[in-house]
Amino acid sequence: MFKQLDEAVNWIETQIKFRPKTSLDHMKDALSILQLDLSGIKKIHVTGTNGKGSVCMMTTQVLVESGIRVGTFISPYLVRFNERIKFNGKDIEDNDLLDSINKVYELNNAYFEHSGLTLSFFELMTLMSLIYFVDNKVDVIVMEVGIGGLLDATNILNYDVSVITNVGMDHMRQLGNTLESIALNKLGILKEKGHLITSIDSGLHDLVKDYASKMHSTLKIIEKHDVTTISEFPHKIEYNHQIYKLSLLGEFQNTNAALVIEVIKYLFPNITEQTISEGLSKTEHPGRLETVLPGVILDGAHNIHAIKEVIFSLKSIFRVYNIHVLFSALSDKEPEVMLNELKKYATSITLTAFPDARYKNLDFLPFNFELNPKTALNNLIKNKKENDVIFITGSLHFIGYMKKEIIPYFK
Repeated sequence: MFKQLDEAVNWIETQIKFRPKTSLDHMKDALSILQLDLSGIKKIHVTGTNGKGSVCMMTTQVLVESGIRVGTFISPYLVRFNERIKFNGKDIEDNDLLDSINKVYELNNAYFEHSGLTLSFFELMTLMSLIYFVDNKVDVIVMEVGIGGLLDATNILNYDVSVITNVGMDHMRQLGNTLESIALNKLGILKEKGHLITSIDSGLHDLVKDYASKMHSTLKIIEKHDVTTISEFPHKIEYNHQIYKLSLLGEFQNTNAALVIEVIKYLFPNITEQTISEGLSKTEHPGRLETVLPGVILDGAHNIHAIKEVIFSLKSIFRVYNIHVLFSALSDKEPEVMLNELKKYATSITLTAFPDARYKNLDFLPFNFELNPKTALNNLIKNKKENDVIFITGSLHFIGYMKKEIIPYFK
């Protein structure tokens, strides 16, 4: 048992991260030990290559506006470990986090005695969130998938509605090298006779329809043209002849918002349009086209699918502005591919480093390189003109580091 939160967080973060996924038996056994009563709780499951977190946070905020008690599980965090688990949209408090980690510490010991095995970091995190949600008597659980869907630890529950935002090339080592194989893995969250809401790419519609049919499930597909942008700044959309204001910027949020609207209407048809609008206009999700300093915006885009969407939206919002990119990435995220897309729109690109074991050194590429990210940002700010935007991107871990360690120097 831990008395200090930093010791507890250090313990859970040093548990085994990955092991070959062949079944969810570990999670089933561990959940049976806990004997949690989740029967009276509505459950929403969200996967997709990009947009999962935004959908989870918009859904959460709409439900909070409705007076519903909501538990939300998202990953990864940007600045504080507590961001992963939320109650009514607020990060778990330190004392509750310590208590929850101690509970899964005891569970892990009991599981080892039972099976001779220990649970992985993400399995422990998932179970920890469920314990916390039951303790707080939530009405709804909003769960973001970690990776994929079919064998993700979050897929242990029987969800009331499943959501797939989109499918792009990411986590190929775990999910496969084709959009079809990645899509099938994500479709694994759909339960027999369940309900799927998705804005998946049109080229995969037949695959999705066939899968839903085999699962005897109902299906709602949202296409990009179903949602119209009324204005980009402030961000207003039209969907099903209703106007909604979004607090989250970027055209890629249009279909995310439509997914949320459909989830709410499916599970809670009595929630009014006004309440939905209020929730969408109040949602906070740091690290997504977030302005952190005047003229300095960051976004955690970390694959080509996300980079294309976010740089297009940024250029649309700031049409007459020069975009100066500050970029750093992890070695497993195809940084060269992302940079090839960014250079189509950027006036300049500066590469930098940050302390992560998976950071990829890109100083051999034909871009500006500055090892120290504080110096790199300082140079960009010093040379910034009135119609310039500085855009920080490439990795959620990188922008989390920038927000925590670097941005405060400039405030």
